[in-house]
Amino acid sequence: MPYLQDPFKTIWLNHFNDGEEPVLFSFVEKLAFVKHKKLPVYFNIGKTNTKGIDYKLSSKILDDYKNKIFIIYDVQKAEVESLHDNNKLSYYKIQQYPGYICGLSNHKNLNDYMLKELSRKSRYKFNSYKRKLESSYNISYKMYIDDITPELYDVLFIKFKTLLKKRFFDKKTINNNLNPDEWSFYKEVSFSMMKNRQAGIFVVYNGEIPIAITLLNFCNNTMFDVIRTFDIAFAKYRLGTVSIMAQIEWCINNNIKFLDFSKGYFEYKERWANKPYWFEYHIYYDRNSFTSKALARFFKIFFEFKLFLRKKHLTNLIHEIKFILNKKKYAG
Repeated sequence: MPYLQDPFKTIWLNHFNDGEEPVLFSFVEKLAFVKHKKLPVYFNIGKTNTKGIDYKLSSKILDDYKNKIFIIYDVQKAEVESLHDNNKLSYYKIQQYPGYICGLSNHKNLNDYMLKELSRKSRYKFNSYKRKLESSYNISYKMYIDDITPELYDVLFIKFKTLLKKRFFDKKTINNNLNPDEWSFYKEVSFSMMKNRQAGIFVVYNGEIPIAITLLNFCNNTMFDVIRTFDIAFAKYRLGTVSIMAQIEWCINNNIKFLDFSKGYFEYKERWANKPYWFEYHIYYDRNSFTSKALARFFKIFFEFKLFLRKKHLTNLIHEIKFILNKKKYAG
């Protein structure tokens, strides 16, 4: 995973941990942690800014875990068998977000994927939108990876932010990626990751004007959707759907086996994906420490409550209220 490596690690620490060094612990391989400012609580580097974490527990656990708890966000896969054989650490697993993957390895092209994974009605509608868009405008598609200049990168990111703000202002809700700290992080880290072929920017152009932009990450044969948006002036052509069609086609042509839409429910993810899954939060704690057990229990209940709010669609209401209270900021 690129989120366990540089440049992601170093840039994330500079933005969200004041550049301080992370801490390693013996119970888990490769993962590094940062400490809560006041509590004996440690979080994995990246926290909720990754698009998924895989990890493996160590077979040798020293005493460095004592009186602490460890929270690992956005786990896609973990090997935890060795934990069952010790009496030092216990853990909770809490489902937190649905995830969605397009498995592409058994499909020879976009049409084949749509034929096998979408209804006849959806295929007709989506192909019709694509034809109408391409016949009405000078549409082209471009994936940038390590072939982008700093000047073009800056231009695209300015347009990216403008389109994203415009779309969510129209939806009358907030997007956490537009928070200044978050946006600054993604802008810096993505350019460095692109030079290592760990990230890319997919652009739909009308002539020379970007009208849809998607920020992507890469790991082996998987492409991760990080942030996507489009110009709402083209909404009647279902530009977001056309962009996904072009990205699936690009993936198949470039031997990418999985397009991972990552965490969070959106209707388009459910429609296009053929491999749903769950992101989990994992909490490890010292089973012999009252403080550790109490804190772990608190965070477990807190995350379960957040999941309850999502399932009842109450988080959407919260985001809409935040938008109303900060409307001027999102309009700027």
